[in-house]
Amino acid sequence: MFRSLMTALLLFFSNYVYSEEFEFVDSVFCPFICDPKVDGKEGFIIDILRDALATKNHTFNFTIVPYKRALSMVRSGKAHALPAIYFEDAPDLIVGKSVIAIGNNHFFVRPDFDWKYTSEDSWEEVSLGVIDGYTYSHQKFDQYLAKQKTIPNSKVMFISGTNTYERLLTLLTTKRVDAILDDNAYIQYQMNGFSNKTNLHPLPQVMSAGALSKGQHVVAYSPKHLEIAETLIEIIDPFVIDLYATGKIKTYLSPYGITE
Repeated sequence: MFRSLMTALLLFFSNYVYSEEFEFVDSVFCPFICDPKVDGKEGFIIDILRDALATKNHTFNFTIVPYKRALSMVRSGKAHALPAIYFEDAPDLIVGKSVIAIGNNHFFVRPDFDWKYTSEDSWEEVSLGVIDGYTYSHQKFDQYLAKQKTIPNSKVMFISGTNTYERLLTLLTTKRVDAILDDNAYIQYQMNGFSNKTNLHPLPQVMSAGALSKGQHVVAYSPKHLEIAETLIEIIDPFVIDLYATGKIKTYLSPYGITE
């Protein structure tokens, strides 16, 4: 009896001592990462990460901040990790081997705008809206964006700060740009709730004008906290890899209306 009690106490205190709370930061791009105050849930990537860390009795505090600030906080060590980013956007951060989500980057236009993405450079035919600081896993297009940022009278509007996706859609639906570019899942999800966040009624419609590229979202860790990064990678990587290998990922996607 005494030995059983001691064993139970040791296990309890072991879990207590080694339980940690980490700091994660990112911007909202629902359904991947959502604002629970607005959407009633945190997004399937946050759901995955919470369950992954719970396997080792850890948790994390997640703070929503603008994308560029999130990147700066992870780089400087003010936060431990950024839940989802293309590696090309921040090659100085630490990443593991798992891919937490696949991105599908599409051009979107209004139904009354007759344009399709048909070949490289056809993006030069239209005015564009994009999220500032993002890349799109397409070297030539990313170079085009970099050049547009340096010239006057640019054909690209770069959106930063808060409510970026709502503002991006507003640019398109109010005809301030001809097209926008971002992940198909983000745009479709935003459009589902868009009329509740704007004065645009009835619900404005947008349509895909063609796919530019696919990208890989990874969890990125602060180079200022190498030991913590290693700990998180050892927990998160096998959990995520198993989800995709076994098909269990569907249990995280389906509540958000997403199919693989």
